[in-house]
Amino acid sequence: MKSIRTRRTAAAAALAALVLAGCGGGGTPAEQRVKLAKKGEGDVTIAVVWPWVARKEVRFGEGVDLAVEQVNAAGGIKGRKIRIVRHDDQQSVNEGRLVAQRLAQDPQVMAVIGHLQSYVTVPAAALYDVGGLLLLAPASTDAELTARGYPRVFRGTFTDGDTGHSMAEYAAARGYRRVAIYYVRSDYGRALANAFEERAVGSGLSIVARASYDPGQGVEARSFEPTLRDWRQLEIDAVFLAGEVPLAGALIRQMREAGIQAPVLGGDAMSSPALLTVGGPAAEGTVVASSFHPGEPRPEVQAFVRQFRARYGVEPDPGSALGYDAVRLLAHAMSRAPTLAPDDVAAAMHALRDWPGVTGAFSFDQHGNLSARRTLRMVVRGGRFQYLPEGTLAASAASASVAAAAAPAAP
Repeated sequence: MKSIRTRRTAAAAALAALVLAGCGGGGTPAEQRVKLAKKGEGDVTIAVVWPWVARKEVRFGEGVDLAVEQVNAAGGIKGRKIRIVRHDDQQSVNEGRLVAQRLAQDPQVMAVIGHLQSYVTVPAAALYDVGGLLLLAPASTDAELTARGYPRVFRGTFTDGDTGHSMAEYAAARGYRRVAIYYVRSDYGRALANAFEERAVGSGLSIVARASYDPGQGVEARSFEPTLRDWRQLEIDAVFLAGEVPLAGALIRQMREAGIQAPVLGGDAMSSPALLTVGGPAAEGTVVASSFHPGEPRPEVQAFVRQFRARYGVEPDPGSALGYDAVRLLAHAMSRAPTLAPDDVAAAMHALRDWPGVTGAFSFDQHGNLSARRTLRMVVRGGRFQYLPEGTLAASAASASVAAAAAPAAP
């Protein structure tokens, strides 16, 4: 992993190259973008950056495409159709920077939706800012993204702190008093684990053990075993797992094999089908945070689910909802702005009050964060994620996982 100084040097060099690239007679790319925006001609080009190849199992693109179809069918943005250009950042900081630099130099691009991973989004945001682009990050939960004062950066989901606090409150309400924390050694894992511990201790819970693991190991690695052997000697009411799939599924499986049957609680990065396929029956009873579940009874959700099923023949997942909301939210703000110039659209975004999205209501504070966003919870039952209504508590995972150990894996 590169040092912070090396990464900052690389970012500075990229910023300088970006500025120099716009020093021709037509003005900077940001200036050209504003001129084109004010002309109001042709399609509205929006770039969507995502790890398309690496995350094929997430139906983010289907959500984006459905929203574009609906907006264009309803007349588009000020009578202009949306044109989506897709770029793959490969879940790589370097590739994310290269994509961001190309987009920032392209005055035809009016806004960017992306990226998935916060560690890619945060450095890319600096390049979008210099290029005068508006960035809507639908899935990046790192608080650092909106801490740098960029005026055109918006986060379309909750933060790691929100998730950690929500899951700690759930643990306290469930009556768990002795909790162990296992987290992946990344910015995401540390932030989530710290937020959970902060709220848990404040709620009277005891953190009886805390350990971390290497995110680079394979799902068949047995490096969890020493920690799990030690934990088997402890009285643990629940385990909070601040991890990402697929490795989180392997950890849960090895936890059950080690004889630890305590319920498992997890963050939003575990709300993916890979938890079910890798964790198998051992994942039964696991409760995870999420931005969306098709079983939520809100009218906006149920209308989206019907439309998505009719279009694709499958149920939408959290990624589908995040992509769908991002396009429709951006289109709504662009339609209300006097022009499509990024500063005008940013002002329209800040002026929104409880815009009703599929993942919740959208209102932004001065930093570009959602001013209020609740965290949904799902529980694994019968090899599927089931919606856990607000105010209800999942049954203990201990008996469920013991019974599931002998059952065949869900198809």
